[in-house]
Amino acid sequence: MTTTAIERALAFLAEEGRLLELAWARHRCAGGPRRDVLDALATYQNDDGGFGRGLEVDIKAPDSQPFAARLAMLVLISIGAGPSEPVVRRLAGWLDQAQDDNGCWRFPPGVFEHPLAPWFAGWTFPSLNPALCLAGGATRLRIGTDRLQARVRALADRMASSEEVEGGEFYALLAYLEYFPWVAHPRSDVFVAALAARIERTAREGGYADAEHFFEHAGPLDGPIADRLPADLVAAQLDRLQAEQEADGGWPSPYDPAWRSWATASSAVTLQAYGRG
Repeated sequence: MTTTAIERALAFLAEEGRLLELAWARHRCAGGPRRDVLDALATYQNDDGGFGRGLEVDIKAPDSQPFAARLAMLVLISIGAGPSEPVVRRLAGWLDQAQDDNGCWRFPPGVFEHPLAPWFAGWTFPSLNPALCLAGGATRLRIGTDRLQARVRALADRMASSEEVEGGEFYALLAYLEYFPWVAHPRSDVFVAALAARIERTAREGGYADAEHFFEHAGPLDGPIADRLPADLVAAQLDRLQAEQEADGGWPSPYDPAWRSWATASSAVTLQAYGRG
């Protein structure tokens, strides 16, 4: 019997992955319990409702911080969680309490007392990433106060630009992609069209390091960005994603090897969503 890409990914995660990614992939790809995902995610949630504890591999501190919150929100959105879930309610409280008046969320001092990737050590705030990512995620989870969204809207109006969409690097674009397609904003249609065109151009020029990065930009299959991308382009990236799976069933990562767990779960979920694997 031929073992599918998803089956091999699940076997890798069971052997080498973290419990969160294993539960997430099992739920999305093999009918595993949704509760297992929520329980695994809760182990990264702090008493203040925020997330830390190494959920973001490059930030080792246990303290609640925005980049871990973003990853938690992506998983919660993926499994269809809503505002009534205790983990989501607690996160909503942290989002409101930890936001600065300028609309952004920053690192607490404790983050710098633990190992921290150099790109995070030099991160400047306020920044569209993570502010737009968290506000867009809050919209999709149906949480977030009017004050929270108004602050982020003001930050976006001050800092977002068409020039950055045209020439910004991968993580700068994430902020736009996780916000403008999901919120009501006068410039949403303009930004969404420009973002889809930028993704298509980058992919056709071979600008994505791997297919996982392409699909991180493209977003969910039923989302506003993926819907605008040509079918032949998406099919080619799906072929590439399947080809990039390694012999042990996991997907590689250009970053810390610990990211292989997230990369593998994310890739398996993508293949399942598109009917591949």
